[in-house]
Amino acid sequence: MKIPQPMRIVRVSSLNHPDVRGITSREPSPSPEVTRAVKDILADVKSGGHAAALKHARNFDGLKGNLAVSPAEMDKKAKGLDPQVKKAIKGAIANVRRFHERQAEKSWKFTGPDGETLGQIIRPLKRVGLYVPGGAGVYPSTLIMNAVPARVAGVKEIAVVTPAAKGLHPAIAFAARELGITEVYRIGGAQAVAMLAYGTQKVPRVDKIVGPGNVYATLAKKEVFGTVDIDMIAGPSEILVLADETADPDWVAADLLSQAEHGSGYEAAICITTSAKAAAWIADCVAQQVEASPKRDLLEKCLTRFGRIYLVPDWKFGCALADAIAPEHLEILTAKPEALSARIKNAGAIFIGSWSSEPVGDYFAGPNHVLPTNGSARFFSPLGTYDFYKRTSLIQYTQKAIKKHGPLIAALADAEGFLHHAQAVRKRL
Repeated sequence: MKIPQPMRIVRVSSLNHPDVRGITSREPSPSPEVTRAVKDILADVKSGGHAAALKHARNFDGLKGNLAVSPAEMDKKAKGLDPQVKKAIKGAIANVRRFHERQAEKSWKFTGPDGETLGQIIRPLKRVGLYVPGGAGVYPSTLIMNAVPARVAGVKEIAVVTPAAKGLHPAIAFAARELGITEVYRIGGAQAVAMLAYGTQKVPRVDKIVGPGNVYATLAKKEVFGTVDIDMIAGPSEILVLADETADPDWVAADLLSQAEHGSGYEAAICITTSAKAAAWIADCVAQQVEASPKRDLLEKCLTRFGRIYLVPDWKFGCALADAIAPEHLEILTAKPEALSARIKNAGAIFIGSWSSEPVGDYFAGPNHVLPTNGSARFFSPLGTYDFYKRTSLIQYTQKAIKKHGPLIAALADAEGFLHHAQAVRKRL
């Protein structure tokens, strides 16, 4: 009996193809009810403080005990973790730290020709809130990817929120201990974001909130932006694989399913190829792996919506199509992957060659796995050390400099109609 094909093969030769437009415009739209609920929770915690945050944690997260995880519980949970997982977490932290140390920034200044001193003061943020999802799975990798660049930048205070009402997972506890994090709260959703953004009687407000979450947490982050900074608005996961007949179709299929399994049903798993044979092979391998998977229903739901194999006329158009989609993860499994990688302009992360499977980046290699989604790789960058600094401009003019340039500054102020701007300079002349 022929296995059903969950991934459609679509011939594409134009960026305006209706199917391409459908992929690039995909986004789960929160209902008006969800949006109202988020705004109500934010307002309640802002006015009601810790009691309100605790109330919502009990109602929505199922919290029974204390909101804060005690040091004793952290230690007990961490000790119970499998030794192999402990080794993996330590290795991942070391790799992520080594990569992000290269992004560290320092203050700088220079002296101009008239004695003026100009520069920029680079300081770390004082306090950061880190959201670690906990509903559909356990994510120590998220804790690592968000906390390590913050630590490298010099952030002293990190407050972790995670919907762990039934108890903190040993992997989260161990990773937190390895990262020197002692402030962890069992709370998720909009109530967690509100607690971090506004602060309560027991939890000081943060300067920035980072980390992915469910639709409630994501909408809440969007709402509190401006009160605090946020990393980005994270959408459903996505992967795009460029493959030819030299690629192992079974590997390509496995990599595509690595993102389709995330669970929202809006993930995108896309392959672009110039070969009809490769397209057919990959489609068959996907079908076989889906058929054998314990997550079959979940995978089929995702792939039916946003699983595609695009058959394109050549790699020039194939790369243009990839840039138009601007995926979170882009793998190149072709005979000459480096050559194609040079053509790609829009991607959160590029994985070059058959041995560079996407999970290598998710967990261990070192570059950050918090990446732009929904086409925002056109203008957003991966999370990095640079996201945990604030910058202050430094301006120190001399008398010589103001006498030389003052008339020009005053002239610009006059041109804009700002009398007192001009007077503030002319009085010094």
